[in-house]
Amino acid sequence: MAETKNNEQVELNLEQKVTVKNIAGWTVGFARIDSIGDVTITADGSTKLTRNEIIAQVQNGNRLFTGVNGDGGHATLFIDDALTRREVGFDSEDGKEKQSVFNDDVVKQMFAVKGQPTFEKVLRETIKTRAEKYAIIQAIKRLKINDYSRIRLVEDYTGFKVQ
Repeated sequence: MAETKNNEQVELNLEQKVTVKNIAGWTVGFARIDSIGDVTITADGSTKLTRNEIIAQVQNGNRLFTGVNGDGGHATLFIDDALTRREVGFDSEDGKEKQSVFNDDVVKQMFAVKGQPTFEKVLRETIKTRAEKYAIIQAIKRLKINDYSRIRLVEDYTGFKVQ
């Protein structure tokens, strides 16, 4: 793919390394496709991979990257590079549609929702994977959220405890 810069076409550098972040509380890994060896990313850690390797993983359906629907939504691994996300189709070309990724802002927005039934609905729509269930517990601790009834609901839904 070529990226537009001042109305010029600039070729995307597939050998450039970009950061991939793991939202899970456990180590994840997979075999490389573009080269020899394995990739291991520690719990809540990150690593740098070539764009070529990331694109190959997505095209081969690695669910750590592609998430639950294959569009990058609810993925365990987040590609921290907008150009690569656009190349694999996770973000739209015009930048209006972005990959659904878990982060602290998502948690803040969830806890800002009015009413317990609405919160429960948003929780079930937003948090789907085991990695996201772990990550929301960590975010509650990190953000120092203090809402007993909602935290208990999150604990019941995720199976993880805030300690």
